[in-house]
Amino acid sequence: MDQERDQATGSSQAQNAEVEAAPAPRFALLSWLFGERFDIELPAFLVSMTIHGLLLVSLAFAGYTVHRHAESEFTARMPDETILSDSTYQDIDQAVDAPSNTPQAGSFAPELASTISSAPSTTAAVPVTSKDPSSGSSVDLVKLDVQRATEIVAPTARLLGQAVSIQGEGAEFVGGVEGAVDRISIEIMRRLEQGRTLVVWAFDASGSLKAERERLVKHIDTVYTHIARMDESQLTANNGLLTMVVAFGKDRKALLPRPTADKTEILAAIGKVPLDETGIESTFTTVGEIARNWGRHRDASNQFYHTMVIVVTDEVGDDEARLEEAIAIAQKTKTSVYVLGSQALFGRTEGFVDYVDPRTKYVFHNLPVRQGPESVALEMIHLPFWYGGPQYEIVESGFGPWALSRLATATGGVYFVTRFDKQRMGFDPARMREYKPDWFSRAEYERRLEKSPLRQAILHAALVTQQKLPGMPPLGFPPAAEQAFKDAMANGQSLAERTVYTVDEALGPINATAKLRDRESSRRWQAHYDLIRGRLLAMKVRCYEYNWACARMKKNPPKFKNAKSNAWRLAPDTAIQYSEKAASVAREAESLLKRVVDEHPTTPWALLAERELKNPLGFKWVETYVPPPRRQQDAAQAKMKKAPPAKPPMLPKL
Repeated sequence: MDQERDQATGSSQAQNAEVEAAPAPRFALLSWLFGERFDIELPAFLVSMTIHGLLLVSLAFAGYTVHRHAESEFTARMPDETILSDSTYQDIDQAVDAPSNTPQAGSFAPELASTISSAPSTTAAVPVTSKDPSSGSSVDLVKLDVQRATEIVAPTARLLGQAVSIQGEGAEFVGGVEGAVDRISIEIMRRLEQGRTLVVWAFDASGSLKAERERLVKHIDTVYTHIARMDESQLTANNGLLTMVVAFGKDRKALLPRPTADKTEILAAIGKVPLDETGIESTFTTVGEIARNWGRHRDASNQFYHTMVIVVTDEVGDDEARLEEAIAIAQKTKTSVYVLGSQALFGRTEGFVDYVDPRTKYVFHNLPVRQGPESVALEMIHLPFWYGGPQYEIVESGFGPWALSRLATATGGVYFVTRFDKQRMGFDPARMREYKPDWFSRAEYERRLEKSPLRQAILHAALVTQQKLPGMPPLGFPPAAEQAFKDAMANGQSLAERTVYTVDEALGPINATAKLRDRESSRRWQAHYDLIRGRLLAMKVRCYEYNWACARMKKNPPKFKNAKSNAWRLAPDTAIQYSEKAASVAREAESLLKRVVDEHPTTPWALLAERELKNPLGFKWVETYVPPPRRQQDAAQAKMKKAPPAKPPMLPKL
């Protein structure tokens, strides 16, 4: 037993000796991290502490990274610190294969131009050679004067009959002043949550807005009532919300002696907005002066106020040269600008309104007012549609005018599109977000334009057709037996020939840049290009077919099949008679227009493409009957012509 006990004791001592002689665990974690063998002998508790320490450091680093990312996102939303960078906007240089990401220049994340200019563009009209990189051929373009392109007057308008609310990025559609009440109230409350707030209402005092201004006054009381209901934290107490009222036309006038919290005084001041009859709107000068005088406002007790300006107008403004200056002052004083205004017109400068003279009660119809375009320059061609049906001279763009939209987004505000004319139509809000215009400065717009031959070609076509295109040739003619029939055909052929000349001038650069179309990353500019090329090609085919039909009628006039017929008219036909090449061009035009309809549904581009496709491109002669003029009717008309016309009242300046 003693021997066995000794053996057991010896075995236990040997095992203890082996344990005491064994080395401490190797630092396996370091070996795993660095791929090397670390034969460091450390106590177990130290290994544990090291592992936990590394985990804590990793968590701290991750938290720091998230914090930095959140901080950078917040900083990017501050209007006065956002600088336009080439790396943050899509690259429109089409020599580059992969364009970069496009930023969303929404209402609270504006992209600002790096160059601030207070003067309009003075670019000279000098020839510029643009080379098609795919063909090696050069295309002579005119260096476009963008300022001049926005001043072209649109012809007589025909309004559309559907009213649809729209909502788009960078602009919010509120369907009239009633719809604006809630949104304005919410924006004011958001400002109040940041601190004391001064609201400056700036009213366009021109005659074109008189009725809408009087209508809006009735709803201002509702705005402040809504604010009082939402103000659970009593943010408006103790003069937390002050208001100033300003009227502007050619000049500017403060309608209150000082900012006030008294709603009775506010409503009385708005009701006293004077009528400005100069027809001049100094919109951007007014915003700049408001920001300079009341931005970072302090009251008599030295309390600081955040300032927001709400501009109420239905026109762009006549002092657009001061846009960038107004933006710079507003950003410096951290003054946000909101606008209640009309939709811009799609590819047009002027809209038309009816006006009742307050003194004579005389109704003036279709007086021109500047309501567009939605982009820096006119980006859409102006072509008549053949045959009966709407001409779509006025189509709302789905966005506010460029200058006012830029003013709002660049200062952290919103352009609220109110429906000043319920007879016009709108488009699908979700769809239109893809087609937002370029809301950066005119100088930046021109700089980026120089990098894109395709976009240059589009503006060239728009400018040429806005200025030079004649009217549509006649399709109905006098009785064939009269000389007036041949005269009407000759006049129509002359118009068709002049139209082809203008179309070719616009179409040359468009055709030369065709291979660049698929490299254009903007949905808006893609739609521009396809619609413009399709419509120009269709117009060219129609003009050739018209001339061919008249020439055949002169050479071999057909005989009437109906004994009562005495005249001819041109009707649409699917057959293209001029040549096989013309038929090929017709097929290409129809393919482009169908592409616009399929790829850009519920947009202005699709609307115009569908209208062009309504009638085929060929012509055929159809016999008809034209009744002879009545002698009594002719005598009555002649008498009316001799009578001196009544002198209409002097046109008002809106």
